[in-house]
Amino acid sequence: MKTKKLVGISTFQLQRIYGDEKALEIASKIGADAIDFDLSCCERFNCENPLSIYSKSDDEIRQYFSLLKDKAEKLGIKISQTHGRLRIYLGNPDEDKIALENARLDCLATSVLGAPYCVMHSIATSVTGPDADASFMHDTCFGVYKTIIGYAKKYGVKIATETMGDSPKYGCCDFFGNLAEFKKMYDRVCAYEDNENYFVICIDTGHCNKAMRFNNNPKPSDFIRAMGDKIKCLHLNDNNTFTDQHKIPMSGDIDWNDVVKALDEVGYDGVYNLELNLKNFGEGLEIEMAEFAIKVMRNMLNLK
Repeated sequence: MKTKKLVGISTFQLQRIYGDEKALEIASKIGADAIDFDLSCCERFNCENPLSIYSKSDDEIRQYFSLLKDKAEKLGIKISQTHGRLRIYLGNPDEDKIALENARLDCLATSVLGAPYCVMHSIATSVTGPDADASFMHDTCFGVYKTIIGYAKKYGVKIATETMGDSPKYGCCDFFGNLAEFKKMYDRVCAYEDNENYFVICIDTGHCNKAMRFNNNPKPSDFIRAMGDKIKCLHLNDNNTFTDQHKIPMSGDIDWNDVVKALDEVGYDGVYNLELNLKNFGEGLEIEMAEFAIKVMRNMLNLK
């Protein structure tokens, strides 16, 4: 029996504009089956910000996200994943300590929300510089993920490492945007203790598409085929390969027929989650754009 294909939407911009509860209501109203709930905003979810829920006690944090979970359930919205830290390594001991504490709280929030996966970026070339030694990149990434996966185990969730793209700061492929380096990193983390039970992959089609232009990577659909059944989350978006436009699928350069085909080939049975810039058509049209994007995705998947 085939699993029903669910279409989701990342709510990061809706949360920033309307707040967390209203974002859930909007997602339900526009027909999303599920959402990627955003925890990555360093202003809103930061243990150092006294106005952030992350500055409160763990019990207060649990209470806040429990209310959001109840709200989602009443609306019939599945919180299929969360988006945690965009920067898990900053190269400064004090800042890195804060980033790890925020990552712990991301795992706690994810658990309370009932989401199985928390998406986090790998160490980025934009932080380390393009000439960082390969051993340094792998060793540091392994060490940070080992710590964060420890939090995931504690709270009963899984970390989804997101595919990377280019480094706009340096105009090069991100170190872990390269398929071979990404796979090497992923396999090493999984090989440690029982990490393979807590470490999965989030495919960001836009990131894969940007990395492809450096002639060292396959197209997004072949990246999917290479990682196979380890893929449990998606950030579906389109671009022109040069900038991270987060456009609606079929409005950029990606071959979406092949992307959908590749996901079918690897047996993907998760949510077809869209991660979009809802301001691509200007201010005030974010809800309309999100609703249209969901219709486009349903049409692509031949869903009624």
